[in-house]
Amino acid sequence: MRKLLGALTTLGPIYPGYVNVSRDDDDSVVVTVRGDPEVRADSIYICGYAADKGAHGRCTPGDDRCNNYCNLAPQKGPMQDRPSPCSQTYEGKTATVRLSPAEWAELLKGLQ
Repeated sequence: MRKLLGALTTLGPIYPGYVNVSRDDDDSVVVTVRGDPEVRADSIYICGYAADKGAHGRCTPGDDRCNNYCNLAPQKGPMQDRPSPCSQTYEGKTATVRLSPAEWAELLKGLQ
């Protein structure tokens, strides 16, 4: 069973970056790092299905984010010229490394 040695998380609201350091039963140390998320502002809203109503980043016919760009429901009203702009957040890259006890000790020594 892993034992947590330390963790640090950024304060980002969606997919925050983090560093997690834990020790396994065999005394090896596992370091996992996830970078900060990437926000792309070149996304668009297109109306989805009723099951998506209120879901983050989705819009459905008749809700406040619907721009009537797709033709999924007759009640949506007239088709618009273009979809509404929005931004979308993507999880940062994640990497994990496993260090032997000797490698971990050497790394700590190098950080002092």
